[in-house]
Amino acid sequence: MRIRFALTTGIFTILFMTAQVLAGDVCTHVTLEWISSQVPLSPGAKIVLKQDQGDFCEVVLAIDGKLAPIYAGKDSLVAGRLFKQRIPVTRQTIDSLSDVAEQERENAEEKEALAVEKRKVFFKTNIDALAPLVSMSFQPGQPKDFLYVITDPNCSHCKELLPKLEEVAFEAKLALRMIIYPVLGPKSRDMALQALCNDYSYEVYKEMALTGAVTACEKADDLIGETESLLRSADISFVPLVVASDGSWVVEGNDICQVRTHLGLTSDEDENGSGNGCGSK
Repeated sequence: MRIRFALTTGIFTILFMTAQVLAGDVCTHVTLEWISSQVPLSPGAKIVLKQDQGDFCEVVLAIDGKLAPIYAGKDSLVAGRLFKQRIPVTRQTIDSLSDVAEQERENAEEKEALAVEKRKVFFKTNIDALAPLVSMSFQPGQPKDFLYVITDPNCSHCKELLPKLEEVAFEAKLALRMIIYPVLGPKSRDMALQALCNDYSYEVYKEMALTGAVTACEKADDLIGETESLLRSADISFVPLVVASDGSWVVEGNDICQVRTHLGLTSDEDENGSGNGCGSK
């Protein structure tokens, strides 16, 4: 009887200890590779904290200079905030990582500053390679110079920028030379093919919408391929960009104030002032 009791007790102890190990081991499988198999992650994302929170593994990721909390189960994860008995667990965790958050923000800003400078150097060095990529132009009167405008036909920011650039073109006597760079997915590419295969003018292009099934053509495929090859070599995956004719300056995004400042149409004082930030000299 004693032997049987001892054996039974031993088995129960082993099972209890195994259950404890399994219960306390909720984070073992949670790696960056596992997380990326559940949800897309930006390049450079990393884990800055991983800890047991009962049934979940609490993970804090650093993504593009910001901290993002997630909670992982055995085969799934949830992004958001965790509360336990009305206690904001997530907020407490993030607050405890304030120094880490500040360092990640500084690292991201430094990385982006270096990337911006790298892109500026790229355009200065490769400015002559842009000319063959131009597919259409806006040319008021007799322009003295021109700007390259790198755009995507499905980009709302690009569409907002174009009328403002037209005003600049009239004011500074410039032409706008358009380079179509479809980076926003399949619809962007279809719209680019539609515009290029049908030789859209600038006026038609800026008002265009996708008109159904699109048939590709060799000249469009070649032009898009050359554009993608050049710009991807500089890790450029966004639009719009405005580039000086000699590559001496680049404006990333739809900040018309920066364009006007580079052209001498707006002073730095006006740019930082009231109103729309773009007063004229």
